[in-house]
Amino acid sequence: MRILELGKFYPPERGGIETLLRLWCEGFVAAGDEVDCVVANRSARTERSRVNGVRIHRLASLGMAMSTSICPSYPTAAFQYPADLIHSHFPNPLADIACVMAPADVPVVITWHSDIVRQKSILRFYQPLQRALLNRANQIVVATPNHLAYSDWLLEFKHKVVVIPFGLDLRRFEPPQVDLQKVAELRESAAGRRVLLNVGRLVGYKGQRYAIDALRALPDAVLWLVGAGPLEAELHRYAAAQGVAKRVVFWGDVPDPELPCFFQACDVFVFPSITPNEAFGLVQVEAMACGKPVIATNLKSGVPWVCHDGVTGRVIPPESGESLALALEPLLGDESLRRAMGEAGRARAYAEFSAPVMIQRYRSLFTKLIEATPPG
Repeated sequence: MRILELGKFYPPERGGIETLLRLWCEGFVAAGDEVDCVVANRSARTERSRVNGVRIHRLASLGMAMSTSICPSYPTAAFQYPADLIHSHFPNPLADIACVMAPADVPVVITWHSDIVRQKSILRFYQPLQRALLNRANQIVVATPNHLAYSDWLLEFKHKVVVIPFGLDLRRFEPPQVDLQKVAELRESAAGRRVLLNVGRLVGYKGQRYAIDALRALPDAVLWLVGAGPLEAELHRYAAAQGVAKRVVFWGDVPDPELPCFFQACDVFVFPSITPNEAFGLVQVEAMACGKPVIATNLKSGVPWVCHDGVTGRVIPPESGESLALALEPLLGDESLRRAMGEAGRARAYAEFSAPVMIQRYRSLFTKLIEATPPG
């Protein structure tokens, strides 16, 4: 089948959605499909390339406005790159317009990553387009049941909604692919202490300050923060104010090939995000694939569905360093409990969150929609 993927950016741009977009595109190509992927460029020229079989069209952009690229040619993408089916990713105003304008005989599948959260002030102006998109979509895919349950917009269209969890290439986290010497060096740097790991941008909604709070009650633990962001200096000061600065290690941005070493070297992965901006948490899956228990927060998003409370880890109230410490204490003191939760997490990751499973589920949906659509 011919698939048109509509995204914001494409790797080497970094981000969770960009990672998923590459997995979808390359996964569909590997299954024998033709894929055109339309995204915005970072410059005022259009660049076309073919990477691992995917035809990538980075359209000329005149800059950004309200976190959206200004690409004059994007809205007509469905006519420039004819396909049997369009797969788009919400929220993305350019892609939304392209879907609404697409030929009526081409099925449209929307993967709903999250409701609009950060730009709610402009939502009243955006609502007509959002409603037109939801009416136009043949199917709306969410990654967890919580995405539907907590959405302000999807319940009216629940007859169109199906659940297909996000998936990742989990092979890169398996021991043959991991530098075990690097893992040993990382463990040695912890000087015998238990290692708590957090991976993510250092921004407010990620809640790293609550992991720092928890450290005060866990004298035999260190906290590794992997990632960079605007709050780095503030978090340094906060750790010093809490008297734990020597036990908080800021690793900065770590290259993707090295990330599995950090997951393998930690004892527990902590994920203290505090708002539904955290819609799923792919890093939870990465930790689970490495056999590590996860402590996640009970957000009105997909995060607590990914982490199965009491089985693959613990789900705690957000914005509470005390709750995080209480959940960590029994795990840090019981290796067998860590191992049991870690193995349960690994099994869940491969059963529900692997790229091959995700691709197979999406292709089955696409095939059904194409077969059910009369030719134009």
